[in-house]
Amino acid sequence: MTDNEQDLAALKRCQAGDVGAVGMLFDAFGDRVFRLSLNLLGCHAEAEDATQEIFLRIYEKAGTFAERSKVSTWVHRLTVNFCLNLLKARKRRPLTLVDGVLEQRAGGEQDASGSLEQRETAAIVHSLLARLPAEARTIFVLREVDCCSYQDIGEILDIAPGTVMSRLSRARVKFRQLASSSAESLGVKVE
Repeated sequence: MTDNEQDLAALKRCQAGDVGAVGMLFDAFGDRVFRLSLNLLGCHAEAEDATQEIFLRIYEKAGTFAERSKVSTWVHRLTVNFCLNLLKARKRRPLTLVDGVLEQRAGGEQDASGSLEQRETAAIVHSLLARLPAEARTIFVLREVDCCSYQDIGEILDIAPGTVMSRLSRARVKFRQLASSSAESLGVKVE
C-alpha cells in the first residue's frame, strides 16, 4: 500500500467519524504542516496553534476531499489557506524573528547540535522571508523549503504550473534583492 493509499484510508476513516484516524494523518503530515506554518507565519507559538487547528479542520473537512489530488497536496492546500487567512486577519503586521526557523524537526525537538552559524543563517533567511509579500513568501517556501513540485504547488494554490514558475521566478528575484540590500546595509560587499 502506497503512502497516498494509507493517507486516503485514514482520511476515509475520518469521514466515517473515527477521531483516532487524525492521529495517523498527524504522524504522516504533522512535521510538514508545522514547518510550513512556521515559515509562513514566522511565530513558533502561532505555528503550533495553527497546526492543531489545521488538523481539526482536516477531520471536519475530510468529506470534502474529492480525490482529484494526493492527500498530501490537499493537506498542504488547507495549511496554506489557513495561514494566509491568519496573515490577512492580523492585517499584515510584521512577522517576528524566531530562532530555529527552517529547522528540520526530528521528533519535535530542535537540533541541539546545530552550530551558531547555522542558527544565524536561519535567522537571516527567516527575516528575509518575513519581508516578502505573502504570495511570494508562500510560493517561495513551498518550492525552496518544502521542495514541492511545480505541479503540487499549482494544485495547492489553484494556479497553472506555468504561473507557478513565473511567480516563483519573481519571488526569487525579490528574495535576492532583499538579501543584497541587507548585505549592503551591513557593509558586506556583494558581487
